[in-house]
Amino acid sequence: MGAELLIDVGDVGETPDRVATPWIERRSGLSPREFLEQHVRPRRPVVLTDALRHWPALQHFTHEFCRREFGELQAKVRAHRYRLADVLDLQLASSVEQPGPYPCTLEQCAELLPYLTPRFPCSLPTRHLHRLMPQSVFHLVNHMEIFFGGPGGAFPRVHCDMLHLHAWITQVHGEKEITLYEHGQEELLYVIPGLPWLSAIQDPHDHERYPLLRQARAHHIVLRAGDALFVPSGTWHTARCLGLNITVAFDQLEATNWPAFVADVVAEQRREGKPVKAMLLGAYLRTLGALLRVAEWVGANRRTDWSVS
Repeated sequence: MGAELLIDVGDVGETPDRVATPWIERRSGLSPREFLEQHVRPRRPVVLTDALRHWPALQHFTHEFCRREFGELQAKVRAHRYRLADVLDLQLASSVEQPGPYPCTLEQCAELLPYLTPRFPCSLPTRHLHRLMPQSVFHLVNHMEIFFGGPGGAFPRVHCDMLHLHAWITQVHGEKEITLYEHGQEELLYVIPGLPWLSAIQDPHDHERYPLLRQARAHHIVLRAGDALFVPSGTWHTARCLGLNITVAFDQLEATNWPAFVADVVAEQRREGKPVKAMLLGAYLRTLGALLRVAEWVGANRRTDWSVS
């Protein structure tokens, strides 16, 4: 298995021969200040086991419930759109040997938001929906997605979130295995030139096709219903379904990942051949970042209902 580490974070700390501080911990009762100092600034993933305790989704969401209540919504499966009910029927009938369609996502999910409220303190502040933020910079980003999966479903690519956004992967039904790679290993992860957030790796278990991957330090963790995984900006990861499951993923943009976000936005404009726009947009975002930092000192960008700041 080389440098690959097989870790179920649900078991960390339960036996005396475990490493004292694993790369990924399961934590409860973590204050926003502790979260900032111990995980955001050092870019260290963590699973919060109590963050979703007030979400109605934990009591309601199953494939059957979502089929009944939201079956007419449009779901996306690999760039094609279908009725959610039709996709869920296929997943309900699927098996590991014959997986259903995946990833199946809802991007327009206003009807489901009351089940995913409140937004928990460690996921705040967030800046991407601020009224002064030019939303055009996010034209390739979906800030929230709800994933429906069945046995054998696997995310198609190793990737990190675009624009150096933090990601939250929250499990509201069933179980999902997430593989995360320690930082600074891009030379082993077959990053696609010109697409710095995407790897060519389509199967992280295929070491014959991707021999360098044997050397990468990877951690496999299992998310269970009620778990919220913080994936810091720039962390490469992928996912595999362990049966029927529903996952909510969303972004966080705050002070510590703001400089890298601005650099990515500027670089994207330059790649598109727009150097003047890149310069002006970079100057605007750097100024906006300073203003937002001051505003956040007095509690801005901490709304818990997913609305625009």
